[in-house]
Amino acid sequence: MMGEWALVLFTVFSQMAAGAFVSLWVLDTVKGNMKEATGTFVSQGVVLAMGLGLLASLGHLGHPLEAYRASAHFGTSWLSREVVLFGLFFFLTVVYYWQWRTGGARRLVGIIGSLVALLAVPTSGMVYVLAAIPAWNNFGPILFFLLTAVTLGPLYAAVLLMIKQYSLGKSLFQFVIAALACSCMSFALYLSLLISAGDVAALTGWNTMLSITFWLRLFIGWIAPLGILGYVLARQQWHISRYVILVFALVLIGELLGRELFYGSVVALTMFGL
Repeated sequence: MMGEWALVLFTVFSQMAAGAFVSLWVLDTVKGNMKEATGTFVSQGVVLAMGLGLLASLGHLGHPLEAYRASAHFGTSWLSREVVLFGLFFFLTVVYYWQWRTGGARRLVGIIGSLVALLAVPTSGMVYVLAAIPAWNNFGPILFFLLTAVTLGPLYAAVLLMIKQYSLGKSLFQFVIAALACSCMSFALYLSLLISAGDVAALTGWNTMLSITFWLRLFIGWIAPLGILGYVLARQQWHISRYVILVFALVLIGELLGRELFYGSVVALTMFGL
């Protein structure tokens, strides 16, 4: 069980860091008026999130001190590619933070880091595209990992920016609304496809829907934040600093619940020998 939660924390926090890094780079590139103290603070938060994710991943290993061995088969193993890409991404987040802090040229590192992030997240999803597990042997893991990055990452960046009193426009929140809606509809479609597939995939779908974790994930991670952001949209109040932390917390809890559901639904089936 500890190993399962190590994977939950690693995947969610690494994807959050990837999305936040890209968000910071986009804001810095498009708006170009961010103070170095603000960028330093946000980039430091990205380093912290990625560092926590990597630290959590060690809990899944029987021998944490030999974690470097996981990168030995880059040419043939998606797991090795995941280890190498997220290791490289963590290094780039540290460099990016240092460049913000020292006032150095950061655009090139921002571009490379964003590209590595965009490669690392789907690579992490490919680790779980397994023929032995029909519910995972599809585009689902890649799609949901990417959706975690594009929903949770910008919100994490928004919280850090709000702490530094950086003014955020409506575009970021409109993007998050669209991403959350896409995530919810994609998961509904995914469940319907699983249930209609029959055999083990259908059992996974029903096992998911019958779980209390699924309903908590639905209300906490999708309905509640969409309701808050929808209320703000209806009132045209885009300076929503008082809502940002709440929305971020709800989405983070929802993503953690969803990832536990991702691993737990299949684990539950293996208990019955399926």
